[in-house]
Amino acid sequence: MFLETVDQFATIATTKAAFLRRSPVGFWISSMMAGAYVGLGIILIFCVGANVDPSIRPIVMGASFGIALTLVIFAGSDLFTGHTMFMTLGWLRRRTSLRDLATCWGASWAGNLAGCVFLAAIFVAGGGGLALAGKSPLILNIAAAKMNAPALELVARAMLCNWLVCLAIWTSARMTNDTAKCIAIFWCVYAFIGSGFEHSVANMTLLSIALLAEHPPTVTLGGLGWNLLWVTIGNAISGAGIVGLGYWTASRPPAEADATPQLRKGEVLVKAETIGVSMPEVLVRKGVYAWMPPLPAIPGIELAGTIVE
Repeated sequence: MFLETVDQFATIATTKAAFLRRSPVGFWISSMMAGAYVGLGIILIFCVGANVDPSIRPIVMGASFGIALTLVIFAGSDLFTGHTMFMTLGWLRRRTSLRDLATCWGASWAGNLAGCVFLAAIFVAGGGGLALAGKSPLILNIAAAKMNAPALELVARAMLCNWLVCLAIWTSARMTNDTAKCIAIFWCVYAFIGSGFEHSVANMTLLSIALLAEHPPTVTLGGLGWNLLWVTIGNAISGAGIVGLGYWTASRPPAEADATPQLRKGEVLVKAETIGVSMPEVLVRKGVYAWMPPLPAIPGIELAGTIVE
């Protein structure tokens, strides 16, 4: 039921890992773009929510944040929280290595942060709009609360947040209609903003704006580091351990079928006798795999079946 989507994301993982190896600068720019796209959503929700009655503020702000993930998915970019799911599935499906996972996570996180800080600096230099208007801007109060929240609360809220974000990516990938994709994305991000959950990349922009603007003593650089540490951990736990591992486990065939993969049309069985042989975009381990021809001429790799007509 879920294997096709799992394999689709595993293929994305191989593409991301290859992109980072081939063009580190390109990957960095793509990651900065993702951070900026999420940051634009944060700026929007604090501008429209600044003067809204607190009783309906979560509704207004949640309904306005869909632009962030919509831009990330439709424009194309590298978002850390999505990579926690992609790269985990790539590793679990034996398409990428743990090193690929670690480097993609680290590079996307750092690039996201750079993009968020860059956007925040431009926004504050431009006056901060409605988000920084008044004597006690909402964005500064929220930033102070996030910077001083207990670690367990941050981790728990971050887990719930990235569960929803990864579900937005997962559900949209299972749809073919762009309007349906946008609706799925909207509801998932509405739920996490309206519920007050913690997203590491969203917080990068929010907390950077608070630090760059005139701020109270409760807003500190140490507070930014504290928040991002625990929120990043929580986001990774749910992206990798709940959504990634969960759907990989649900897509697994029965144990007795593991030795011989089920072939789809046009695939062949490939037997790898050499551990660590590298096929294009795939880390091969000893075992039997389904593979779409043509088969590369690499020592230690041989056909173990015939083409399925």
